[in-house]
Amino acid sequence: MIGTLAEAPAAGPSLHERTLGVGMAVLRPVAVVGVALLIGMGIIIYTGQNPLPAYENLLVEPFRSWDTFSAVLFYAIPLVLTGLAAAVSFRANIFNIGGEGQLQVGALATAWAALSWATLPPVLMVPALLAVGAVAGALFAGIAGWLRAYLGATELVSTIMLNYVAVDIVSYAVTSGGPLATTSGGGANTNTIPAAAQFPTFGSSQFHWGFVVALLAVAAIFVLLYRTPLGYEIRMVGANAPFALFGGVVVPRVIMSAMALSGALAGIGGAVQVMGFQHEYSLGFLNPQWGFTGVTVALLARLEPLGVVVAAILYALLEEGAQLMENNTNVDHNIIAVVQGLIILFVTVQFVAPRVATWWRRRGSVAAQRQ
Repeated sequence: MIGTLAEAPAAGPSLHERTLGVGMAVLRPVAVVGVALLIGMGIIIYTGQNPLPAYENLLVEPFRSWDTFSAVLFYAIPLVLTGLAAAVSFRANIFNIGGEGQLQVGALATAWAALSWATLPPVLMVPALLAVGAVAGALFAGIAGWLRAYLGATELVSTIMLNYVAVDIVSYAVTSGGPLATTSGGGANTNTIPAAAQFPTFGSSQFHWGFVVALLAVAAIFVLLYRTPLGYEIRMVGANAPFALFGGVVVPRVIMSAMALSGALAGIGGAVQVMGFQHEYSLGFLNPQWGFTGVTVALLARLEPLGVVVAAILYALLEEGAQLMENNTNVDHNIIAVVQGLIILFVTVQFVAPRVATWWRRRGSVAAQRQ
């Protein structure tokens, strides 16, 4: 939370401290998921089922074949990008809950650009489409960023409300009579994008080269946060906005930059799904939980870019393993919903508890001074 002027950010961490921090960011998601799985095991035992076959299907079976493991990686691709989107904005103490809408707008803009620029060669088409998705997401997130930076409107409300605006925009665009609706008639979708705009897959699986894009985005955000002036300003504003302002940082500009960057990452998430999997924009086809799940992934990773990769893969592993568990055992898929709920609970406690404790200490200090 925003602190006081006395709470200046400490000097930059040493290499050892940064290495330790990255290591903890990678291990912490594993620990949180492990505790949740132990509780889930107790629930399975309580229901009279054997947890060993269930957990074998949940945690081991996905690694036994390329088909199942590639499905895990495939599901993790959008979660890495939406998790990064949430992590960047949260680093600036800006709570962007609009990743879902930004992803949808980015996906629609990508489909439009691919169909409009069908004659471009692949070497130009792919980066151009990723840029279009990023710009669309950034502009859409920038609305909420501007409202927060210059009007003081809370981004929690504006980003959530803009999700509904995004749904209305894409619905109008692809339903019958809309400007991007398919010319073949039928469903609410665009035409299929040209082959030059499609990511190749790894073998016969659905897993595609969008995973490489996600990893490059992780590397870029890591460098930006820890090796650039903008990244330092984002972290400073997130740690203590009044001190950052006192130190000469233009806080509204940083807020706008963080929101735009967050929206761009979510927009790339939508672009990657259009280019790598569905090869069109289809209303309702994009998973409506990727944006919101990305928030969980970011918190699970403690807002560390490298931790986001681990958290996204762990979450994807639970999804794929849960399906295998339900197909091969008598354990209900809803058990994994309970485990996921526990993960969200633990992550929330880890994220909120220190801030509540800080607030309580300040409250006690103020009360003592008044006496």
